[in-house]
Amino acid sequence: MEWYKGTSDTEREIFRDWVRDVLRKQEVTISFLKKDGELREMRCTLQEEVVPVFVPATDRTRAPNPEVCPVYDLDKLEWRSFRFDAVTKISFTI
Repeated sequence: MEWYKGTSDTEREIFRDWVRDVLRKQEVTISFLKKDGELREMRCTLQEEVVPVFVPATDRTRAPNPEVCPVYDLDKLEWRSFRFDAVTKISFTI
């Protein structure tokens, strides 16, 4: 987490793009600290053939936050999200 905060805007953007690209291709396990300080491990993906179409709960719209990554949780079968600055580990098989 500290390494992310110490990077430049360009480096953070490259990292975010890389993570999203991996998520679009396969299942990924993301470990991150939740806002309440609890460590969470989430098996997730953004593969088009796996995830259902996202249907917002309300008509309310807001600008996307580049620091937050919405993903499909493969264990809960629901859309979830994590903050890039809270990630502690990323695991996937090549």
